Amino acid sequence: MVNIHNYERTFERTLERVNTSCEISEENRKHILGFKDYLLSEGIGIAKIVRYFGDLMKFNRLLGKRFDLATKEDIRRVVALVQEKMKEIRL
Repeated sequence: MVNIHNYERTFERTLERVNTSCEISEENRKHILGFKDYLLSEGIGIAKIVRYFGDLMKFNRLLGKRFDLATKEDIRRVVALVQEKMKEIRL
């Protein structure tokens, strides 16, 4: 069977982006890569992990701080921003 999506290569490129991005703090990088290990151990497919990583990189940018230091208010602010962007897309 031919893999037209080449998720393996996309997965590798995504890992490279996480590992080399200057926008991601070392602490957040560790959390993201730890989450990858967790997802793989749970049998989550690489296509879904690639999607999650894209979301985590956006979340990292919008949050602007270490994940482990985020407050409930920080999370609400990021969710509100995402909701606003989704609303704009639907208009």
